[in-house]
Amino acid sequence: MSLQSVASSAAIATDPTCAAQPEHTAHSLSHHFPDYFRAVQANTEPLRQATYQLRHQVYCEELQFEPERADALEYDGYDERAMHVAVKHVLSGSLAGTVRIVTSQFKNELLPIEHYFAGNFTNTVLAPANFSRQHICEISRLAVPAAIRCLVLSGQPSLERACSKLVAVALYLTAQILCLRAGRIHTYVMIEPALARALRRVGLHFIQIGEPIAFNGIRAPYYLDARTTNASLSPEYLQLRALLEKQLFDNSNRPQMTLCYSAPDQPAVR
Repeated sequence: MSLQSVASSAAIATDPTCAAQPEHTAHSLSHHFPDYFRAVQANTEPLRQATYQLRHQVYCEELQFEPERADALEYDGYDERAMHVAVKHVLSGSLAGTVRIVTSQFKNELLPIEHYFAGNFTNTVLAPANFSRQHICEISRLAVPAAIRCLVLSGQPSLERACSKLVAVALYLTAQILCLRAGRIHTYVMIEPALARALRRVGLHFIQIGEPIAFNGIRAPYYLDARTTNASLSPEYLQLRALLEKQLFDNSNRPQMTLCYSAPDQPAVR
């Protein structure tokens, strides 16, 4: 399956109302993605506020998963101990997507997945409680606006429209880069099973560890050992991952890791 068709599957899984689009036949989209989009860490107050605004637009206004708020910001208590990342549209400077990485340092700092699936993990070996708190995290609150999510970007060059289909996948790859840099090797997500299948085709082999529940749609808990991604990603996505890592860690855009609580590596299961 091509880069674009997998990315389209991810977009449709994120919003089932979006229809699939014909594949682009130009050069590798991963090579051209940085021409139109740039990965950044939202480590300043203005950028964090921008991610909350985008989350409100997507979760509250477009998808109506959450009630609208007077301040037009969507945030919760987990944001205080999360790393926030975004993909920016190069030409306009606007955010094309965002995701957060919720961290934990102490036993009382539960991940969202531990709250919603407490006592209901079918694969208890891979449950967060089996690992050091310094090595776990959860990728959540993926938000991509409808213009990107539904692949419309009307009036833009066709190659840019095609590259926009990679935004959701790029956010997951960016999150994995930061997880590894921070020593957060045991990664969790709550996502739609269809999206999990699409991400497996990319090479992100999420393992389902519980039954689906109704939560902003039908979602299930998944686990990924972030150390496996370099070996499992397809060549095209390895290229995209390398380009995203270069964007994140060049001299002008070096991320701050103050919330990562990084720690030495450890075996996959204690």
